[in-house]
Amino acid sequence: MADLGISHAHVNQYGSAATKKPTTTRHRLQMAVHGAIFTAAFLFVVAMVCGVVG
Repeated sequence: MADLGISHAHVNQYGSAATKKPTTTRHRLQMAVHGAIFTAAFLFVVAMVCGVVG
């Protein structure tokens, strides 16, 4: 067999969509918190640009 330069130990290093683990509750909570913080920051910047704040 041809040597492709990929060791068998690292074949699944990057994984695929089919083998990804289901998201945990902690991961979902973190995503929600990060989304809320990002949205709040975005709305704050928009309010500053529009002259509502400051």
